[in-house]
Amino acid sequence: MAGAAPQEHTGRSGKKPLDAELNLVPFIDLLSCCISFLLITAVWTQIAGLQVASSGGPPEPQPKQESTIEVRLLLNDKGYQLMMAGASLDIPKLNGGFDRRTLAEKLKTLKTSLPDQSAITVQPEDTVAYADLVETVDTAMGEQLRNVTVAPAN
Repeated sequence: MAGAAPQEHTGRSGKKPLDAELNLVPFIDLLSCCISFLLITAVWTQIAGLQVASSGGPPEPQPKQESTIEVRLLLNDKGYQLMMAGASLDIPKLNGGFDRRTLAEKLKTLKTSLPDQSAITVQPEDTVAYADLVETVDTAMGEQLRNVTVAPAN
């Protein structure tokens, strides 16, 4: 494979031939395993991702709809604070944890009163655990609020 036909030892110099045959089958096997692994794990990156918008940059101009309002959900040490249309609703923690059931009920009430509402901004404080943030986003998305934006608390 790697060269011409093997040369016979001729002469008194006693040199060995330099051509050697390489077995490429293990390299091909390794390459095919690596390609298979990369193709299989490429799907996991899309499954494990949350589809949320970032508020790090300037806001994009969007046409305002009459039937929607700005809804913000603050997460802090005391619990949830749901702010919408100038009103504020506090949902205190229950047994040291966030009361997601009450939050789901309030978001369901909001969704039934405003069926076109699909946007909510979640603003966690620095002390809120990441798992609580993810579960809150899941709760909001479970109540058909699909346009979830995560922003830092003011």
